[in-house]
This record gives sequence, structure tokens and C-alpha cells, in this order.
Amino acid sequence: MRLLSVVGSPRKGRHTDVLVEQVGRGFAASGGTVEKVYVGDLEIRPCQGCFACMRGLDTVCVQRDDMGALYVRLMEADALLWASPVYMWSPTAQMKLFLDRLFPFGDYQTTRWRCALAGKPVGLVLVYADPDPLTSGVAHAHAILDIVARASGGVVAGTLHTPAGDDAQLAEDAELMERAAQLGRKLAQAAAQRA
Repeated sequence: MRLLSVVGSPRKGRHTDVLVEQVGRGFAASGGTVEKVYVGDLEIRPCQGCFACMRGLDTVCVQRDDMGALYVRLMEADALLWASPVYMWSPTAQMKLFLDRLFPFGDYQTTRWRCALAGKPVGLVLVYADPDPLTSGVAHAHAILDIVARASGGVVAGTLHTPAGDDAQLAEDAELMERAAQLGRKLAQAAAQRA
């Protein structure tokens, strides 16, 4: 089993990364392997709304950038983890760029990649600064990640969200780290059930 973690944070090694690593440990402890991709490290152009993907192409998208290889990795993975801090009440710009390019996977599409993530378990991780979930934007950011995962055919297996303190404090929160590992185990279990 293989987990592909797609990280929308531009800040490596910080809050979101701490949780992604822990989810990965839970997945690996269940016998799986983990690959992590930082969206900010890739050259991904914005969706151009050209609808070329709807005209029966041999590739998911006509744009020639790093998203082409990422499409393949998304479809080959047994489970997915999408992780982002909340910036301005939504996922980061880096993560939104990735999500927009999943347009050909949408269940509203007529492309050959409609619902390309069919039945694939997807975990969601969100970290936010404001400790009040009602004003932090986490609900809005979650709704964006959730609907794109579901519209692409994925099954949201679980969500982990937390306000962020300092890095050391986050990593020392045993209950939070257990919840993250548990999400990894849940993704592994869901992936194994699909096999």
C-alpha cells in the first residue's frame, strides 16, 4: 500500500509538516509506504479554463508542467493525504493551485478522467492560527478540500484539524500525535479494504 501526501504548506518542517509526518508514521506502521510531495516545490501552472481536457485528450491536461507526473502519482497511490495550513480562510494558494488542476477529475465532467480517484481513501489535515474554529476559516478550508476530494471520486476517510501553537508544543501534544497516527492507520485500513 502506498500513501501519497500532498502538502500545500510553503513552510517545510513546521506545523502542517509535523502532522503529515505523524500520519505517515501511522500509515507505515500498518505496512504501507509513504511519499510526500510539496506543491510549492513543483512547477504547476494555474488552470486556464480552456476545456481541452474535455475533448478526449490522451493526457489529463494540455499544460506541460509538473502536474502531469503528479496526476499519475495520484492515480497510482492507494491512499491520499491532502494537508494545508489555513491562509485567509482557505487552503494556501499553493494547495488551491493543485486543487484547481483536478478539474478533469470532477464528477460533473465528461472527460475520460471523470472521478479518477474512484473509491480512493483521502485524509485531510488542516492547521490554523486562530484557536476559535468559528473564526479561523477551518470550516471553509475543509469544505474546499472535502468537495474536491469527493467530486474527484475519493472517499474522505478522516480529517485532522488543529490550531497551531509553536512547533515544539505541537509535536509534544501526545493526544494530537495519536490522532494523527490514527488517521494514518485509518487510511491504511481503507486502502487495504479496496485491494
